[in-house]
Amino acid sequence: MNTNYHVIQVDGSVSSSSVDWPREPGYDRIKALVEPLLGKDEPLEHVSVLQHGKRADMFVSEYGHMQLTTRDPLPINPKATAIYRNNWLTQHPEADPAALPDIAGVAVLFERIVWF
Repeated sequence: MNTNYHVIQVDGSVSSSSVDWPREPGYDRIKALVEPLLGKDEPLEHVSVLQHGKRADMFVSEYGHMQLTTRDPLPINPKATAIYRNNWLTQHPEADPAALPDIAGVAVLFERIVWF
């Protein structure tokens, strides 16, 4: 199954590609593709998002929201943050977007559900 994905950099640039995966690719396959795209020593974390009105999967650095004393914090990714917040804001339009969590670092957005 052709699976399109987009790598969203913190500067807003996006590169797109695709991979031939089964409907349920499994953790190992996802990890092998995503973690190198996130950056050196960045373990993946899954977040569900709404993209074009349908559920999709996005992966970000597990460390993105943590303030670790052993490393510099990752920069905020405004484009990925907007995609992430859209899910909540669609269901709760009265919510203050600034009160919602940010996405930091590179994000990898799939155009379909890959996380089962």
